Amino acid sequence: MRALFVAVPAVFVVAAVAFACGNSGSSSKFGSGGASSGGGSGGSGSGGCLTCGADGGASSGGTGPCQGLQCAAADCSQSPTDTTLTGHVYDPAGNLPLYNIYVYIPNATPAPIIPGSPECTPCEAPASGSPIIGTSTLADGSFTLVKTGSDPWGVPVGDKIPLVIQVGKWRKQLVVPTVSKCGVTNLDPIFNSGTGTARQLRLPAKSSEGDMPLMAFTSGCDPAECFLRHLGIDDSEFVAPTAPNPGPFPQVVPGAGHVHFYTAYDDQNGPNGSAVAGGNTPADTYAWWTDSKKLLQYDTIFNACECNPYDRGAGAYGAMDVFLKGGGRLFTTHYYGNWFIPTTGTADLQSVAEWASIQPNGWNPNVNGNAENDTVDQSFPKGVAYAQWLQDNQISTSLGSISLVDLRDDILAPKPAGCTTGQSCLSTQWIYNAGDQHPRYLSFNTPVGDPVASQCGRAVYSDVHLSGVSDDAAFPAECNDPSIDNPPGHSTNEKALEFLFFDLSSCVQNDSQPPPPPNPAQ
Repeated sequence: MRALFVAVPAVFVVAAVAFACGNSGSSSKFGSGGASSGGGSGGSGSGGCLTCGADGGASSGGTGPCQGLQCAAADCSQSPTDTTLTGHVYDPAGNLPLYNIYVYIPNATPAPIIPGSPECTPCEAPASGSPIIGTSTLADGSFTLVKTGSDPWGVPVGDKIPLVIQVGKWRKQLVVPTVSKCGVTNLDPIFNSGTGTARQLRLPAKSSEGDMPLMAFTSGCDPAECFLRHLGIDDSEFVAPTAPNPGPFPQVVPGAGHVHFYTAYDDQNGPNGSAVAGGNTPADTYAWWTDSKKLLQYDTIFNACECNPYDRGAGAYGAMDVFLKGGGRLFTTHYYGNWFIPTTGTADLQSVAEWASIQPNGWNPNVNGNAENDTVDQSFPKGVAYAQWLQDNQISTSLGSISLVDLRDDILAPKPAGCTTGQSCLSTQWIYNAGDQHPRYLSFNTPVGDPVASQCGRAVYSDVHLSGVSDDAAFPAECNDPSIDNPPGHSTNEKALEFLFFDLSSCVQNDSQPPPPPNPAQ
């Protein structure tokens, strides 16, 4: 089906047709091509205006005459139900519903999202296209898009209404075939009637489906690349570091991919970790670590544990600090904790937690490779949602409790000491061991210690291995071997970390508060 949007570099194409009060047959079209559609393209509205201004146009709360699809919002004051859209949003695989995904109706073509080259702004990408109305998904992935007291405009009525789902640079554009006046339109039968990737209300799995962040993945002893596949990222997106960068949707650049695969070390079965066709060497990867400008070509860096706390290089620790202060997002596990842990991590990154320091390299030798029952921290809004999400998806069987395997013990507590009582920590613990109170998942914003409004980067540190033990085969062979990919227990580890992976792309915020919607484009 033809789609609705055309990406126009650096230009917003604004809907130009304003509906007169009571005009139910006019159309408001602002592009064709680009979006996934449950039916048709274009955008026509019907149903009249919210209130009638003196000039005959629609107005709402002093916002002035309506423009474009704003004018297609119906006056439902005499109806028991306002115009409403409902549905669920899923991960790229179409398997797990996602929390805190922004769902909105634009009034213009959304601006192009450039993969890579992050900027120091709280949100990786704003909600562009002059949003008319929006909402965020709940812990079960559900959303209800309906006019509230704070909304100047309601849901537009008519055929071929545009819809956007977005978190950070993950964005997909769709077209709703028909929105009924003063009634509830359930989008699940329209877009999610199948399973897996047949579902359309999901984040994009590849360039042809929508926008994605540019990621750098480094391999290791833990085949965490398989985790990225399980999220639904298509194999075609995994490319060598020398591959061309992808363009903004709907451009599909030949040979480009959104996951640049860097080969690192595997101290267990190596010496080298897995590689991708045409990929690089660990020596190349370690040289790359030392150049902050090269790191800042990526939105997200994802490190698979190497089973050894290798020295990243004299300039690497400072370069990673610059990356995070520049708006980069870092997802790292176990031995990559030396980005933060004394004595290698920069002083500001060391300060976010009290790290284990029994050994000179900063790791507690009490390695727990067995299953462990841990507690989800529900003292903050996202923690409450996380606990509910885990239970809704049968990842945990008891609310606020989860059983994980292949854990380590590198974090003693968030800092400063005693901060959890007053919610004044420099980092956020998501899961912790109830016995010794040591965190297993930790995240923090950067620049560390700055006011939240000035922070723009984020890091997630997991003391839980993801996908088992790699055999260092060329990607994706190891992920197609059931004895390598997802050994017993690791499926739960992966699913538990999926929530944090997509939260990494959301707007940087004070975690003691509910998540705000992304800022609209200025």
